[in-house]
Amino acid sequence: MIEAIENGTLYQGILRINRRTRTDSYVTSDDLEYDIYIQGLRDRNRALEGDMVAVRLLNVDTIWDRKKYKDSQKNQNQSSEDKNGCNVGIEIETDDEDNVDKNKPKLCGQVVGILHRMEGQQYTGTLNIDRHVGPSSDSKEKDDDDDTNDEPGPITPNNNHIRLLWLRPTDKRAPFIAIPVSHAPDDFLKDPSKYKNEIFAAKATRWPIDSQFPFGKLMSDIGPLGEMAVEAESILANNNIQDTDFSSKALNALPKTPWTIPEKEYKTRRDLRSERIFTIDPETAKDLDDALHITRLENQQYEVGVHIADVSYFLKRNTQLDVEAKDRGTSTYLVDRVIPMLPSLLCEQLCSLNPGVERLAFSVIWKMDSAGNILDTWFGRTIIKSCAKLAYDDAQSVIDKNDLPTTAKVVDHSVASVEQDILDLHKLSLCMRKRRYENGALSMNSIKLSFKLDDDGEPEKVWVYQLKEANRLIEEFMLRANMSVAEKICEHYPGEAMLRRHEPPIERRLDEFISVAQSLGYYIDGSTSGTLQASFDAIESEDVKYVLRILAIKPMRRAKYFCVGSFDDTSKYLHFALNVPMYTHFTSPIRRYADVIVHRQLESILQGKDECGYQKKTVQSIALQCNRKKDGAKNAQEQSGHLYLSRYLARISQTDGPIIRDAIVLQVNSDVFDLLVPDYGLESRVYMDAMPLERFHYDTDDNSLVVFWKEDGVMNMDTVGKIREINKATNDKIDNAAEKEQNIPESDSALSNKSPKGHQGFDHCHLETSNRMQKFKTFTKFKVLIQVNTERTPPINNIYPVNPFLKK
Repeated sequence: MIEAIENGTLYQGILRINRRTRTDSYVTSDDLEYDIYIQGLRDRNRALEGDMVAVRLLNVDTIWDRKKYKDSQKNQNQSSEDKNGCNVGIEIETDDEDNVDKNKPKLCGQVVGILHRMEGQQYTGTLNIDRHVGPSSDSKEKDDDDDTNDEPGPITPNNNHIRLLWLRPTDKRAPFIAIPVSHAPDDFLKDPSKYKNEIFAAKATRWPIDSQFPFGKLMSDIGPLGEMAVEAESILANNNIQDTDFSSKALNALPKTPWTIPEKEYKTRRDLRSERIFTIDPETAKDLDDALHITRLENQQYEVGVHIADVSYFLKRNTQLDVEAKDRGTSTYLVDRVIPMLPSLLCEQLCSLNPGVERLAFSVIWKMDSAGNILDTWFGRTIIKSCAKLAYDDAQSVIDKNDLPTTAKVVDHSVASVEQDILDLHKLSLCMRKRRYENGALSMNSIKLSFKLDDDGEPEKVWVYQLKEANRLIEEFMLRANMSVAEKICEHYPGEAMLRRHEPPIERRLDEFISVAQSLGYYIDGSTSGTLQASFDAIESEDVKYVLRILAIKPMRRAKYFCVGSFDDTSKYLHFALNVPMYTHFTSPIRRYADVIVHRQLESILQGKDECGYQKKTVQSIALQCNRKKDGAKNAQEQSGHLYLSRYLARISQTDGPIIRDAIVLQVNSDVFDLLVPDYGLESRVYMDAMPLERFHYDTDDNSLVVFWKEDGVMNMDTVGKIREINKATNDKIDNAAEKEQNIPESDSALSNKSPKGHQGFDHCHLETSNRMQKFKTFTKFKVLIQVNTERTPPINNIYPVNPFLKK
């Protein structure tokens, strides 16, 4: 396979599986402009999510015809089952991240082998006698609103003949795993229902070429579904995150305490202990790995320094501690705690740039003019002594022309001088930020939630986190430090430097977004990050801009670490969002292993070495490991937020009653619309066949859905399944939109009430009380009911439009 990849007959890349339609998967190869579509389980050849695979390209027309034939057969079978009264759970089609039903792919292929698989991957799920459990077990996927519980398989009077059980994974992208019955609890076969809500963790151990599913073993019984600790442990297991103590061998690599800086370091490092250096971090931060200083020079110039904890001084190459730090790859930030990449002695003490103590640092120091233009750059190892640990709110107080709060303690320097430094840094950061966006940078921030927990660890408050000028001040100088270091290591080690790139958006998804925006009357130029940003800036309404930015996130890819020697074309180094030719991570070595590698490469440069100490293949391997671990940590962080939000919503629904919130329509199709609940950053899809309607109409002229509510129509967790059955039984189906349109009286004035395209701001719901008519189109604002299904793992936040015509 390696030989074939090198001669271009095979391509290597990372496999990702569609969450909704598990038979569809994709491979992203650095050597190809488009993703490779893999149709079906056979062509996937036992590869799992995140595997590095070798792929052979196939004829696109052949694969596409095969897919369409299989889809038509599936639809015919579905229609037959529906007529016989079977299979009332309907198949849900979505525009999930890689739905190719509407668009023929540019490339198709088959996996011929697995080059690298993540070690130690576990999967959590429920244990069943029969793989075919409940209505969701067949090839069709249930909507998140379908709350039918999975029941155990058939129980015979004597189950002693059973040799294998099935782990049904929580992650829909993972395969069912065949588990020897000897691994199950002793009484499992006697009473399977006792364990129907028990969460187990399993690992796939072998997957024969002639088997549709892998064989595996149970690793642990995590506990009952719905308990916070159990759900949290499931998140860690599914994302392959190590939550274990460091080994004694690793801890033996740490210096003995109390520890002081050796005398020789004072002789070889630049002494910055007298400089007014301080940190600005989140209020609860313990691992302080970056600090700043600014000094006014003559001719309206400044010296500005970014000082980063010198982790590589303590973390020596190839030690057991280094091996375990690489295995972890990154710190994982959950709602209630942090799972660190390094032992707490390093994270919170010896490396953390705490105030009033001398610390080893790696520094980037610039000479800048009054507009933040760099005139000169110095890199080196230093000794610093921070004078203050400031929170973002502390710095923001100064930026807002107030004093530092009295809770912000400053040592060895005056409070007034620190306040002036913050103002000087802020002034420069504004110039740098303005210039960065003028040069084509793109701002795409998704909604991030913050939580306040009570003494029992339960969420008592949740809010959308707002970035302030203090956050942007730090961001600007950290970005600039990362760029400066990237330029330095790439210049010296053009075959081995560890950089970070951000590929352009997925073209198909971007084109779909641009088309949607254009149908709404907004011109979006997606040719570069700069033109995309300019298109957003040209929109006057902040509300419209907000919605379009949410939609524009979907085509974006995640940034990845890479070794520069992997590409002959330097244009591949581009970071799309930042619009810079090269970028890396240098500023957080306490919590990212990639930064440790970059520190070591920079250290080799400063020592005058021709080689950085790493071969190209080693850097490639480390980059792959860091990418996987960073993705896992990010997924775990998002899932932890989802878990705590679900817990919060479930609690307040019990104490305060039904949760009714404002929602905004993001996008409308012929039979569904997508919505966002801004208060919680929740997105969901509403299907017409799940709404209690007399009828509905899709207006192609202004891309809106006009619905006519039943007089007593209520949509919630208890009714949605029944509504679907009724709608099917009466043939009031989504795909009969044309027939429904003929039944709508011409006197329904709402259908001719077209909203002008390009309108500025939100429409509140267009209501017509006489016939209980409601109109949904992009930017429409309306009320929804939020209900949490805690009987599923992970819990599901169901969102339902509220019937505005109900009398109570």
